[in-house]
Amino acid sequence: MRRTAKFLSFALLLGALQMALPTAAEARCQGRDLRADLSPELRQRLTSDAARVPYSEGNHWIARKGDRTLHVVGTQHSGDPRMGRVMRQLRPVIRDMDLVLLEVTAAQIATHPEFDDDPSQAQYFLLPEGQRLDQLMSKSDWQFLLPQLLRTGFAPEAALQLQPWVIGDMIGPDGCLPRGIGRRRGLDDRIERQAHRAKVPVAGLEDTNAGLAALSAMPLRDQARMLLLDLRSQTDHNSLAHTQSAAYFQERLTEGRILMTWALYGDLDVSRKEVRRLLRAMDREILDGRNRAWMKQLARHKDRKILMAVGAAHLPGEVGMLNLLDRAGWSLSRASF
Repeated sequence: MRRTAKFLSFALLLGALQMALPTAAEARCQGRDLRADLSPELRQRLTSDAARVPYSEGNHWIARKGDRTLHVVGTQHSGDPRMGRVMRQLRPVIRDMDLVLLEVTAAQIATHPEFDDDPSQAQYFLLPEGQRLDQLMSKSDWQFLLPQLLRTGFAPEAALQLQPWVIGDMIGPDGCLPRGIGRRRGLDDRIERQAHRAKVPVAGLEDTNAGLAALSAMPLRDQARMLLLDLRSQTDHNSLAHTQSAAYFQERLTEGRILMTWALYGDLDVSRKEVRRLLRAMDREILDGRNRAWMKQLARHKDRKILMAVGAAHLPGEVGMLNLLDRAGWSLSRASF
């Protein structure tokens, strides 16, 4: 009962904070593509590093196995006017499908229980019983964090109960893109709407708690480390986000992700090895684990023609969806996007 009461207090706090967050229409992105600032030597290094990543380019691939055809589309979850051009390519493909698979569907989100109706969700937001946020960091780090919590409306006694990723999602740098748990817009939505118009069945690859479970699975001390680095750094997150989006529409998202490992926290006394370690720890949970689970879900669907649309960062890499499909015996070819 005490745990449930604690969670309900958090749910009220979370709702209030989400209402205070800026909407996408209010956000102004003044970033630039950081790849344009690279010297010729660094640009060549970026190209070489990206080329070593399996399936580093392309947002639309066709996988074939026997009589089955699978279109794999990498999406950007936030909106962008350039998606109109993308949808002109994808509409006829969607109309020809037997099934569209998304990470989660609008129907799943609409029927997802409210926090106060499902106290089990507390595990994704709250620290384990007996642990406190200030115990995950040094006394000086906590003294640095405390006034920032107060400025943004967090009650310290409530923040002590929260996993660091939750606080980071609420008060960390937003990098132009809309922040906040549960926000949903972008190419996924456009694909889903088109599928409904074409009367093509739509299904989700995971339940609505899977993303939260992945975020909360990252080691707590790594979560705290990234929260503090985010708040201390003057990294140009607007430009990092702009670079990622520009790279996405050029079908070279891997370049943007590599550049992030070069630039993130560059003004702080933290090694590139440590930055790569932290980002890898996040990717293991948010990307790799879910990719493997999605492969199992995909195997359960026997439809002959499927379009699977997932975040573009899920496509490349050793444990990316494309490489996992390759290993599972699918033949892949790049398609128009």
